Amino acid sequence: MKSLKYVLLTLLAVGLFFACDREFSDLEGDEMAKLNAWVQVNNIPAEALKPSGLYYISIQEGADLSPESGDYVIYSYKEKKLDGVIVDSDSSYIAKLYDLFEINYHYTPVFTKFDNSNMVVEGYNRYMLEGLYEGLSYMKEGGKATLIIPSSLAYGSSGRIINQNTKINSFESLIYEVELHKVVKNPRNYEKSILQAYIDANYSGLEQINDSIYYVQLAPPTADTVTVGKDSVVYVYYKGMFLDGFVFDTNIDSVATKLGRTFSSEDSLKVTIGQGVVAGFSQALTQMKKGEWGRAILPSYCGYDSTGNSSIPPFTPLIFDIYFSSKVVQKKPSE
Repeated sequence: MKSLKYVLLTLLAVGLFFACDREFSDLEGDEMAKLNAWVQVNNIPAEALKPSGLYYISIQEGADLSPESGDYVIYSYKEKKLDGVIVDSDSSYIAKLYDLFEINYHYTPVFTKFDNSNMVVEGYNRYMLEGLYEGLSYMKEGGKATLIIPSSLAYGSSGRIINQNTKINSFESLIYEVELHKVVKNPRNYEKSILQAYIDANYSGLEQINDSIYYVQLAPPTADTVTVGKDSVVYVYYKGMFLDGFVFDTNIDSVATKLGRTFSSEDSLKVTIGQGVVAGFSQALTQMKKGEWGRAILPSYCGYDSTGNSSIPPFTPLIFDIYFSSKVVQKKPSE
C-alpha cells in the first residue's frame, strides 16, 4: 500500500507539472490567437509582418534621416491595447482624457538615445520596447507609423502597471502610434541650437558668463556687500524648470501650492558653493548678493550633462530661479 501511495503521488505531481506547463503555453497561445484574429478583422496586409513578429504599417512616409544606433531621436507616441484603449502617451491632453494623467510628469515628445539596450528612457520613466525600437528604425523624420507589437517584443510575461485602474497584462499585445519628429546626430549641437533660440526669444543679446551659464537679475539684492565664494555656505530658495516652463523641483511653498503639487524639498536649501549641487547652480550664486532674486539658465554641461537623471533627460538645458536668502561664513579649522 505504501509503494502504491508513492506511485499515485508521483503521477499527481507529473500531472500538475504538465498542467502548469500547458497553462503557461496557453497564455502565449491565447495571445497569438487574439492577435491573429485582430490582424484578420482589421485587414492588416501580410507584408506588414516582419521576421521578428512585429507588424509595421506606415501611415505617413517621412523624409531625410532614418535613425541609426547611437543617434538620438525625438518621437511622440500613443500606446494602446488591441481593443483601442489608450494606456500611455506623451500628450497631457490624451493622458487626462483617459484618466492617466500624472501631475508630476513632464508631458513632451521623448528625446532619447536610439539604443536597443536603453530599455528605461532616462528622464521619462518610460520604456524603449524592442518593438518600438525596431519600428523607429524603419522610419524617417516626419514619418508616422502604426506598430502592432506582440508581448515578446513588449512587456512579455511581466506586463506593466500603469496606475491603480490600468495595467498591461502579461502576454498582451500592444499597438503603438508613433511619429518620428527628428533624428539628432549631434545632441550637444542640437541642445545649443534650442538654448540659443530660447535666449534670442526671451533675452536677446544676453551673453554667457565665462562660457557657461546665462544669468538674469530678477530683483535687486538687499545687501550690496554679502557675496559668496568657493566653500561659502548659503541658504537659498529655488524653482527648477525646463525651457518650456515645466517645474521639476522647488522648495518654495507658494509655487508648489499654485501648481497643486508636492516636492521633496520643503525648507531653504543649504548649499556649499562648489559642492552638492550642479555646477551651474553654484556659478549663479557667485553672481548674487544677499536678498537677490536671479534666473540662471544652464546648458546641460553645467547641469546633468549627457547622463540626465530619473526626471531630467540627457543634454537638457535647465532654468533655476534662485533667491539668495542668507550666508554662513565657513571658519577654517585651526592648525
